[in-house]
Amino acid sequence: MATDSPRRPSRCTGGVVVRPQAVTEQSYMESVVTFLQDVVPQAYSGTPLTEEKEKIVWVRFENADLNDTSRNLEFHEIHSTGNEPPLLIMIGYSDGMQVWSIPISGEAQELFSVRHGPIRAARILPAPQFGTQKCDNFAEKRPLLGVCKSAGSSGTSPPYCCVDLYSLRTGEMVKSIQFKTPIYDLHCNKRILVVVLQEKIAAFDSCTFTKKFFVTSCYPCPGPNMNPIALGSRWLAYAENKLIRCHQSRGGACGDNIQSYTATVISAAKTLKTGLTMVGKVVTQLTGTLPSGVTEDDVALHSNSRRSPLVPGIITVIDTETVGEGQVLVSEDSDSDGIVAHFPAHEKPVCCMAFNTSGMLLVTTDTLGHDFHVFQILTHPWSSSQSAVHHLYTLHRGETEAKVQDICFSHDCRWVVVSTLRGTSHVFPINPYGGQPCVRTHMSPRVVNRMSRFQKSAGLEEIEQELTSKQGGRCSPVPGLSSSPSGSPLHGKLNSQDSYNNFANNNPGNPRLSPLPSLMVLMPLAQIKQPMTLGTITKRTGPYLFGAGCFSIKAPCKVKPPPQISPSKSMGGEFCVAAMFGTSRSWFANNAGLKREKDQSKQVVVESLYIISCYGTLVEHMMEPRPLSTAPKISDDTPLEVMTSPRASWTLVRTPQWNELQPPFNANHPLLLAADAVQYYQFLLAGLVPPGSPGPITRHGSYDSLASDHSGQEDEEWLSQVKL
Repeated sequence: MATDSPRRPSRCTGGVVVRPQAVTEQSYMESVVTFLQDVVPQAYSGTPLTEEKEKIVWVRFENADLNDTSRNLEFHEIHSTGNEPPLLIMIGYSDGMQVWSIPISGEAQELFSVRHGPIRAARILPAPQFGTQKCDNFAEKRPLLGVCKSAGSSGTSPPYCCVDLYSLRTGEMVKSIQFKTPIYDLHCNKRILVVVLQEKIAAFDSCTFTKKFFVTSCYPCPGPNMNPIALGSRWLAYAENKLIRCHQSRGGACGDNIQSYTATVISAAKTLKTGLTMVGKVVTQLTGTLPSGVTEDDVALHSNSRRSPLVPGIITVIDTETVGEGQVLVSEDSDSDGIVAHFPAHEKPVCCMAFNTSGMLLVTTDTLGHDFHVFQILTHPWSSSQSAVHHLYTLHRGETEAKVQDICFSHDCRWVVVSTLRGTSHVFPINPYGGQPCVRTHMSPRVVNRMSRFQKSAGLEEIEQELTSKQGGRCSPVPGLSSSPSGSPLHGKLNSQDSYNNFANNNPGNPRLSPLPSLMVLMPLAQIKQPMTLGTITKRTGPYLFGAGCFSIKAPCKVKPPPQISPSKSMGGEFCVAAMFGTSRSWFANNAGLKREKDQSKQVVVESLYIISCYGTLVEHMMEPRPLSTAPKISDDTPLEVMTSPRASWTLVRTPQWNELQPPFNANHPLLLAADAVQYYQFLLAGLVPPGSPGPITRHGSYDSLASDHSGQEDEEWLSQVKL
């Protein structure tokens, strides 16, 4: 490699280390040259290609033991030590996969690389929780890597119909789970491993990998997620194919927004196109041929939907701990054990969904991709019919259709980023408790309360409650919409189809719930378009005016960006991207001679946004929220605008010349060190003797150790310093 190359070999793992490169403004001619080198063939451009790159099929940010802050002792005191968990990135190629780790130092480190054919899905399985750790037969083999390859271990199974579990410590395959139908995705947490099929979900215990439960009533989606689900630390949400009245939770979606004139024209044109397409399908079914672009699966899905009265847009949330074993069936004859919530979320089929860190917020989107709904799930210990699902936000993207492929929350749940297959990431501000995002809620490094001190002391909330009670209900900022969980148009339309009287849906109020805020319709504050190359990075920033019905885009770039080709035309496929919030790692690229300060992350209001695209370039974007520049006066209720700018980039795409990096690994490999640290930490929590420890573990945090280690005189001195 050249001396100025950002890549170098790693002494720790033997893989490749990539240093971050500062993103600087390029001239227009330099951008055009870079664009031509990556897109136009060498014979036509006259310039030699820089380096051959392998084709990327999918990208993903992974959560494993390596970056789990709750199970690693070194991450427990992040703010005092300055130690941050690394970013873990998985890249799927047309021939194999790759795993990268980016610690707080900023240097990306290759952890795993293999070329064994195409891989549809892969996950690094976290170690099971200590409640089941005693019967873990795979403790000496962990960490484990779950892979869904084109050809299974036996070689006779159909493509993508088995999940193989490999040990990253020894390199051997320890388990193989076979299926009769293709697998589309894998999800995992500390409790279960979820295998997603087209219309089914199978969950396996994370300790023994025996089948725990399965769901057969899923509503399939055209794509990109054939069967979208969301898996939190304990809850599992999936798209149900029917609405069962006796299990229906109080609340749900508050209906669709009123379409503008442009959206109406676009919808009419698409309706005409759909009608012509359906006529073509009927004709081709009679003649026995299929038009170009129409598959047999589409026809089968349409015919099945005509035979069975399936209802799209229904979400079911189950508790993976209390759902029991066997089939999870939501029907009028079944009980509600393990069912957390069951509610209507959209009128169209659900395309993608995601939980926040706590699992209390759920973001869903349908196949149109116009609006994204943010729900707050308030459970009831009795049954799902007593649970409340409050529609907090409707995040409006635009009038054109787009398929959503990725949704991510910030760690404080004040920002949501939704990425589509067009390569655009939409940044929305939200509050975990609802309400209007403003300067008071998003200009502080920490999450603030629902109301300011002035609002509490002045009694403004009590006055608002009194006015709304006299008006007979809560107000809504959007005409035709109601913020009451039981009074929405969509909810009423679904209830009118059946005369079943559900007490939870028809009662006027719930004494368990505090007054909930009104539904808010938000526009994105920023749209970040991923470039084909680093030379074509464009900065597209806000502000988008709340409630103004229009938006403006400010481009701080002084040079005109080169023309970009649509990903579908240039690559022959979709433009896959993935996003994740994290602590800034661009300080090393911009200030190579400076040392990182421990309290540097405390001064940042918003974490950095990391976006990786199918071209293998990871870009760190800095986000700076500030009051709206056009506001006449800045106050706590002033709307926001966000300025985004790329700071650093990492070129992680693999070339055919790179060597593979497979287990068995050395003892100092980061994945192995993380697995050993998690196992040691769980033994400490249980008060047991970890393997290799010379003696018993003393738990100084228990009351027995306090009573035995401290004398009465020390206790009196301690009590004398207590301030009430």
